[in-house]
Amino acid sequence: MTNRKSPGEETIIASFAKMEGIDEKEPAIHILGGPSMGEQILLEEGESLWGRSQEADVSIQDETISRIHFKINVQDKVAVIEDMGSTNGTFINGRRVQSHTLQANDKIQISSQTVLRFAYVDPIDTDVHRRIYEMALYDAVTQAYTKRFFLDRLKDEFSHAKRRNMPLSLIIFDLDYFKKINDTYGHPAGDFVLQRVSAITQSLVRREDLFARYGGEEFVILMRETKEDQAAVLGERIRQEIEKENFSFEGQEIKVTISLGVASLEGGNLSDNQELIKRADQCLYYSKAQGRNQLTTLSKLKSLTKK
Repeated sequence: MTNRKSPGEETIIASFAKMEGIDEKEPAIHILGGPSMGEQILLEEGESLWGRSQEADVSIQDETISRIHFKINVQDKVAVIEDMGSTNGTFINGRRVQSHTLQANDKIQISSQTVLRFAYVDPIDTDVHRRIYEMALYDAVTQAYTKRFFLDRLKDEFSHAKRRNMPLSLIIFDLDYFKKINDTYGHPAGDFVLQRVSAITQSLVRREDLFARYGGEEFVILMRETKEDQAAVLGERIRQEIEKENFSFEGQEIKVTISLGVASLEGGNLSDNQELIKRADQCLYYSKAQGRNQLTTLSKLKSLTKK
């Protein structure tokens, strides 16, 4: 008599052909602190320059580090870090160094907020890390940046703009009567609308602008070196494009409009990054109070409230 196993008792034999090279680990840097926290950067053979300059091979958003802070030279997967005469120094595991051969789990600190870790990673580590990082970085529905990423970047962008006396603008907008869209057409239709609004906006913003989902139906655009009137031009263009867009979901036409608020840091008029958010938010709510589907700037709001 043949003994037969139940389906749950069967041993599954998997093929490991796809896992060839699993032990071929590569040198990498994990960013543990700062605006790019969570990012993993694989190190290629040869030299790479690291610093806050956009001309560096790896640009780190931290105003307190040097333009070219250090370099890493990789030869046969052995990585040597060398300080490039930075102002505040390069520290490995708490000790300031000029040159150091990196070992697994070495911590590299180059400012009070930017901490890196050296590691050797395999393809599975890299793939899992990338997926987790992207989940933290991008909103799942709209593929815009997350609120957390926006708030981290806002701190640095505001400090940078204020220190260098440069303008920085923020647009906040939300969808008019979005709850009614969900209640009338269903949540899948609401997600469709959010995705289309995000896609339209991303097609209009500059590459250097930061576009993020700030709340349920609320979005933000952070624009460096941009004055209020320039930001208002972009905001108005987005408003017009969304108003004329044909939102058709499962044969149903959905009318979509947005209300916007614009505030800018110019000439030291704002004390901190939270005041920038607060002022843009006040402008947004004024737009909504005046009938929606319109844009209000901080200068306009101030002139109206003086009357």
